Amino acid sequence: MQERERQLKGLALIMSVQSGKASDDSTRIDSVAYSDEVMRISYTLTKVAKDEIDTDEFTKDAKALAVSAFCNEKGLGQFVKTGLSINLLYKDSTSSPIVEFQIGKSDCL
Repeated sequence: MQERERQLKGLALIMSVQSGKASDDSTRIDSVAYSDEVMRISYTLTKVAKDEIDTDEFTKDAKALAVSAFCNEKGLGQFVKTGLSINLLYKDSTSSPIVEFQIGKSDCL
């Protein structure tokens, strides 16, 4: 278990070093933190305000993308499939929260 904790803390550190960088031209990773089997990742959509998007549609699309990304064996998938939860927060260009959701083991089945 200690090895798993060490690996997850290391991954969070690596991801947070990359924070502030855009994952694409309109999305920026703001922070990544890990503690007690939960990886928290905060994103900002740099080009849109909350009232410019359909929140339900965005949530559906973001969750589908997150599931395909975080259930992948290459990344955090091996950890998610064994109990890690990933908490994702999306904010708009004015830092207003758009949506927050969690990806867990049941999403990867």
